[in-house]
Amino acid sequence: MKGNIALGVLLMSGHVLAADVEQLLYVDSVLYGDSEGGDAGSYAAQALDVYNVHNDGEGGHEGHAHGGLEQGAHIRSIEAGLDWQASDKLDGSIKGVILPEAGEAELEEAWARYHLPANTSVKAGKLLSAFGANNIHPHESDFVQQNLPVQMLLDGGLIEKGVQLEWQPEIAGTHLKTGVELLDGGNRGIAAQEKSVTGYKTSKGKTANISYPEHPDFPQVSHVYLKAEKELSEKHAISGGVSYLKSRQHQELHQYHPGINDADHGLSGEATMWSTSAAYQHDAGRGGEMGNFKVAAEYLYQNKDLMLNFHEDKPNLLGQPRDLHVDGYSVQGTYHVAPTWEVGLRHERVGGRHEARRPSVAPLPTQTSYFNDMKRNTVAVTWQPAKQHQLRLEAAHNNFDVGEDTNGDGRSEAVNKTFDQFMLQYQWSLDGGHDDSHHDH
Repeated sequence: MKGNIALGVLLMSGHVLAADVEQLLYVDSVLYGDSEGGDAGSYAAQALDVYNVHNDGEGGHEGHAHGGLEQGAHIRSIEAGLDWQASDKLDGSIKGVILPEAGEAELEEAWARYHLPANTSVKAGKLLSAFGANNIHPHESDFVQQNLPVQMLLDGGLIEKGVQLEWQPEIAGTHLKTGVELLDGGNRGIAAQEKSVTGYKTSKGKTANISYPEHPDFPQVSHVYLKAEKELSEKHAISGGVSYLKSRQHQELHQYHPGINDADHGLSGEATMWSTSAAYQHDAGRGGEMGNFKVAAEYLYQNKDLMLNFHEDKPNLLGQPRDLHVDGYSVQGTYHVAPTWEVGLRHERVGGRHEARRPSVAPLPTQTSYFNDMKRNTVAVTWQPAKQHQLRLEAAHNNFDVGEDTNGDGRSEAVNKTFDQFMLQYQWSLDGGHDDSHHDH
């Protein structure tokens, strides 16, 4: 099935030669510093282990992050591509990203879309999922750092090979967008895939063979969503949405992690995820967007229903269930204080509910482990003197659990840290008049 999708996209992309083409290029550079001497740029990546987005094994491919944060000045990413339209029925997009300092490059999106009657369309290829309210490319964000709940629970975002069927009707003055997606697996947050291992070396120096179930046929991930936008008047508009995602298989291979586990173990099972969001937008009707503001909020909830298929110290536990629950939310607002100036505020929290349930020996009740949350408050000031140039100054106050070797035994323990981050971002863009206020993915 996946091969048929890829072939279809290649055939459709042949129309690009005779299509209207819009070239896209975005360069993202950041000057970064923090109160931890530059170390805090990796704290969120360390916390991914606490949130079970592990990369100890193969674990699938990376999510939608465009480079991390390190002390000093850096070119984080270069995103290039093109949007094309062959007719009023057929269009598509091809985008790639280069991480110069990591020496890496990858094809980020490559899809074709056919428009059917009755405001219906079908899209196929490698695509950015419509899950949630923060399914945007990094250059479209109002902040330097990525949305924290999406980073922790979806490894930065969901981009997979697959098919999307979408219907966009107008009902009672409300623009609806509802659809179904069938996607491949690989996202480390929700659909990670591990391979069986022979002669695996554990953290304690033991040797073990680990067997994982075979990966399911396409589709591994299913997603349904409903989003709505309504203009209340010329100056007021509201929007909201609900998304539900289910992964038929999610696999993890855990080594030692501070505050989580003291032995290597493997897990395999299913995962589900919900998103609910709402936003309000005010158009002041003044030149240069001055006085315009927007407030938006999103809540994410994730559940992993897994089974223990390997344990370094206690093989008698194999087959026992592990029920993992974690949530997160973000609330943000932006206000245009002048035609070329915007101020943004954002509050984020992940792990208000963060627990792992496992059975006890009968007749004892189920054991539940609880973990600390993560919090971040951010203020950003953006200056855009021209469409191609944007300068953003951002400061963030954080509270995370991170891993540190506090007693010199070579193993990290969970240490709670409060720290500040400071960023000066410059973005240069060439997008042929692309409207950043509308993200059509």
